[in-house]
Amino acid sequence: MDAGSDLGSDLGSDLGSDAGHGTGAPARVVLADIRDTPLSVDECMAAVLLPDVGGIALFVGTVRDHDSGRGVTDLAYEAHPRAAAEIERVAAEVAAGAPVRAIAVAHRTGHLRVGETAVVVAVGAAHRAEAFAACRRLIDDIKAQVPIWKHQVFEDGAAEWVGAC
Repeated sequence: MDAGSDLGSDLGSDLGSDAGHGTGAPARVVLADIRDTPLSVDECMAAVLLPDVGGIALFVGTVRDHDSGRGVTDLAYEAHPRAAAEIERVAAEVAAGAPVRAIAVAHRTGHLRVGETAVVVAVGAAHRAEAFAACRRLIDDIKAQVPIWKHQVFEDGAAEWVGAC
């Protein structure tokens, strides 16, 4: 899926509802992508910055230099061929089940170094509480349901696979 596609129209105009929370317009998944190129926080934030959005919650996951007390030098993410469809499905489910206006998510694949951005989630809602709740649910659901695996390389040369779902 390319970064400019409007998944809201692809997935249907009845995603989500905002009964009693603003304009009543349906929530839209405006970006759901898996890429092997660097991610942009600004792109995801701009995607959910709509006129009826009063709060945007962002989650940015980066490659850290440790895991379970062991030094990490770098890692690689690999995605199942269905991962793009699954990240779209998960985003649409969150949009349908929360009073939000717009959702954007991008996940990185390929080789990443410590400090690089691995995932960006942005949720725009009329109010901050709804944005925070949906953002947390979205990143948790992505980690639990989207088939993306992480191959970590440690300082001692050892490596391990970590399943995202």
